[in-house]
Amino acid sequence: MAASDYCIVTVTTDSYDNATRITQTLLEKKLVACVQSHNIQSTYRWQGKMIDTKEIHLNLKTKVSLFNEIKMLILELHTYDVPEILMFRCNEGNRDYFQWIEKETQKTKG
Repeated sequence: MAASDYCIVTVTTDSYDNATRITQTLLEKKLVACVQSHNIQSTYRWQGKMIDTKEIHLNLKTKVSLFNEIKMLILELHTYDVPEILMFRCNEGNRDYFQWIEKETQKTKG
């Protein structure tokens, strides 16, 4: 088990309902061990317009090997045409925490 086997996936969404749906689905399917959410203010360009809006930011704690399945589910559940789905590998961390993620997520098919 190397730190680089684990990652944080970040996603933003426009509503509490969509954030909850994504969170519950990923946890129920054991694709993530933990989801942290917080309200944020986002400003961005979309279709030629400047958008300033409130969003919910999700941090998903998981394994790199589950990323593609997570991404496909988020694309299916998300309300945005082009959702933010970014994956950041861990370089270092608490080995006990990584073991907990391993225990709480499904085994990689292979």
